[in-house]
Amino acid sequence: MPLAYGVVRLLRLRQNNFRNLVSAEFLPPPGLTTIVGGNAQGKTNLLEAIELVLGGDLRNGMLERIAFGQSEAWMYAEIETQFGPSRLEVKLSREGREHRLNEAPASLRELAQLPGAVLLGPEDLELVLGGPEERRRFLDLLLSRFSARYRAITSAYGRALSQRNAVLKLGGKGIGVWNAELVKYGLEMLSLRRRMLAKLAPLAREAYAELAPGELGLELLETVEPERFLGALEDSLLEDLERGVTQLGPHRDDLSLTLSGREAAKFASRGEARSIALALRLAEHRLLWQHYEEAPLLLVDEWHTELDTWRRGALLAYAASLPQAILAGLETPGMGAVVHIEAGVLR
Repeated sequence: MPLAYGVVRLLRLRQNNFRNLVSAEFLPPPGLTTIVGGNAQGKTNLLEAIELVLGGDLRNGMLERIAFGQSEAWMYAEIETQFGPSRLEVKLSREGREHRLNEAPASLRELAQLPGAVLLGPEDLELVLGGPEERRRFLDLLLSRFSARYRAITSAYGRALSQRNAVLKLGGKGIGVWNAELVKYGLEMLSLRRRMLAKLAPLAREAYAELAPGELGLELLETVEPERFLGALEDSLLEDLERGVTQLGPHRDDLSLTLSGREAAKFASRGEARSIALALRLAEHRLLWQHYEEAPLLLVDEWHTELDTWRRGALLAYAASLPQAILAGLETPGMGAVVHIEAGVLR
């Protein structure tokens, strides 16, 4: 019997040196599955393997995902979506990562045509408590799943930024060319970020209201008004020359998070910060669901961490409503299928 739309069925997850995973096969059924095990037994590694093979990105690079003493790791998955079955493979090595879709080389752009997965974990607290780069990364990765154009212009912007910074270190001669390049690509980035936030913000408010009291606010904090971008670059030239870096532009912008009108990073409790991070990821999941017209696979690491009974219940209710979701933690939620993991072996 074919799996329901949005269900990912992983077959023979032969991670071949992916961290400390040992089991070669993981076949989660439709609905809710919880991976239960102690600390450092492989729960997070398994969720990361699923996220990577489905085209996702992870913090801290790929090399640390390869088992110690090995030169590469790989895994594959077979999935069923509204477009039918697909086989995905990924190989990690010192040269980077290589993806294959239905046995042919594939780019991340091609994988973005599939719903993929959304991974929630304790490290998402950095979205609230960390620096602006964490929130920019969140927005940029999310936008890249919707827009191949955004992926292209962020790369072009990054190259122009590197060139402008290099010219600054050499005294600034000819910098006008790179000002124009930054403005050309930066304006488009700003426009697409604004459009994304207009869709994301109401979903995040809705998700937070289901988790906890208070109103979640999202707002872009831009270092420059779009219509003033070129003039601002010219006006800041002396200071940029002194510092040797470009101080204005999308690469320095932030996403402001407020809770009932107060800055979350300063005033939110630990539990509130965790709820805000969850709300952002759940909003991401709902937005992608709308886009693909089927639910991405939901992955939740340490599903019970820093959540009270009400918040746990709200998260579990959402996960249980999906075609498929995979949780990992020290305990079972008391519903759905349960898989135990010990020393990297699924039992």
